[in-house]
Amino acid sequence: MRTDHFDFDNTRDIFSPAKLRSGMTWGGIFLILLGVAALVVPTVSSLVVGVIVGWLLAASGAVTMLGAFSLRRTGLFLWEMVPGVLIFAAGLMLILDPQQGLIALTLLIALVFFLSGAAQISFSLWLRPAPGWGWGILSAVVSLAFAGFILFALPEASAVLIGVLVGFDMLSTGLALVMIARSGPIDPLG
Repeated sequence: MRTDHFDFDNTRDIFSPAKLRSGMTWGGIFLILLGVAALVVPTVSSLVVGVIVGWLLAASGAVTMLGAFSLRRTGLFLWEMVPGVLIFAAGLMLILDPQQGLIALTLLIALVFFLSGAAQISFSLWLRPAPGWGWGILSAVVSLAFAGFILFALPEASAVLIGVLVGFDMLSTGLALVMIARSGPIDPLG
């Protein structure tokens, strides 16, 4: 008799609506508290995000460099090693000097807002004369304004911007979880 099969009858116990609602509520409350903390001290939360991104980049670069050694007798060795070294170095720079790394990350956010705004303008003009195309233009203007604000406020904005964005994201996610949990019955198994 095999005992390593999945028993679907027990999933009702694991995913009970009460447990799911409780987990969502407590998870949401935790995210709300983290979000508020990130908003209260955005400089600290920005530095934490910068250091975490640094560690992720350093680890990714190290893995890429190690992988390059499997290609050392091919023409692909340098094509794998050089990006690995650059990614590793970028990660180390973020870890060792998070303030400068925050400026680079903030510039990256400004670039994302700029590209998003440009794409929205292009899409909205393509959509014209359909009803509502102007909302796309308005959204594009907001994205471009954010990009301009960030660029104008550098380097001072880099110390708080990432922390504020992360704080608002955690706060809104936490509120959503709590509101979903409190809105009514949740039964993921139908």
